[in-house]
Amino acid sequence: MNLGEFRDIVVGNMPYDTGNMFLNGASFYETEHFLLARYDTERVNYIVYNEEGTIFSVKNKGFISQQTVGALLYGADSAGMSEKVRRRGSTDMLKQGALDIVQSGGGYNG
Repeated sequence: MNLGEFRDIVVGNMPYDTGNMFLNGASFYETEHFLLARYDTERVNYIVYNEEGTIFSVKNKGFISQQTVGALLYGADSAGMSEKVRRRGSTDMLKQGALDIVQSGGGYNG
């Protein structure tokens, strides 16, 4: 498995929200010995509530410990995950104002 496939599985199993979790929820690292996904609970603090569930909702409970780990251990359709991530990414970029910036001829000054 390469880093791109690993990233697609991790991001593809994230609950879909406004796109913030998709864009800012994890960082990915690769060494010669391992691949690492680090969930950023400082920038996206509700990752914890989604993973553990609350008294109000358990809809996404286990999205890391069960869905993502299971997909990594037992294999996932990487082509299907890649397509899912690509579609989410294009939608999220539109929601984040990328289309407005392109149409106005402006650049990103982030």
